[in-house]
Amino acid sequence: MTVPITAAAAVGCLMPDVALVDRMRPGDHVCWTFADDRERRRVTGDWVRAGLRDHHLVVYRTAAPDALAELADARVDTCAAIDSGRLRVRPTGTGVFDADAADRTFQADVREALSDGYAGLRAVSDLGWAARRGPGAEQLARHERQLNRHIAAGYAMALCLYDRRLFAEPRMSELTRAHPASVTERTSHPVSPLLRMLRHAEGLRLSGEADLSNRDAFATVLGHVLEDSTAPRVVLDLTDLRFADATSCRLVVTVARESGGRVRTVGARPSLRRLLALQGAERVPGLLPTVAP
Repeated sequence: MTVPITAAAAVGCLMPDVALVDRMRPGDHVCWTFADDRERRRVTGDWVRAGLRDHHLVVYRTAAPDALAELADARVDTCAAIDSGRLRVRPTGTGVFDADAADRTFQADVREALSDGYAGLRAVSDLGWAARRGPGAEQLARHERQLNRHIAAGYAMALCLYDRRLFAEPRMSELTRAHPASVTERTSHPVSPLLRMLRHAEGLRLSGEADLSNRDAFATVLGHVLEDSTAPRVVLDLTDLRFADATSCRLVVTVARESGGRVRTVGARPSLRRLLALQGAERVPGLLPTVAP
């Protein structure tokens, strides 16, 4: 995968492209790592303003005691947004973290946003509390993976903020892999998040790139699509998938084989078809449809 280098990066500036916030849309789940509080405040302010502009229900989870003041400094009319119910600011990092309870809370937020007629649910969480390894913190990666199940429905979107100064490897890598897309000081995605996964009536539509950085998220969503569907065939639409590494292709083949041949791919470009074939796709009935000469 080739990552475009901006002029700023070429001269050693490692600030990610904050404008990406405005290009995200429902169905996106992004891990944003930062190393200075100014960046965190700027990203959070941009995210909340975009949500209010686009008539989303905005849910902000944070342990910052001055969260409302920070949003006000970022030109968010917090009083009006909270009074109207369009912005919910909730404390986090207190007590025992329960991944299943957090999952249920997210689903409840989705249902409320839908029932109240919002254009989408837009969640942002500052997850620095997990670096303290408090009770239940080890469940956070599982929670992040599970969120993809709900976000891939195409109505909700989530931005997860991680302070690189607090998280060491391999913990940071485990958390980023749970997201379809990540933004760090070394990455620049000038158009959109790296991987998008959206459920549709027949299965799952993929766009962007599937690789090591998002493999856990991809595996989770792929498993859930099969688990949730009662259809005899689950269609993976690969038309807009620009790239998939060998391991991601092997995952597709393995899941298809274990499903008893329920998975069918459509729209794969020739290079991707070849890589799927090398991983054994042609030995799984129906996985690679015949291409007309």
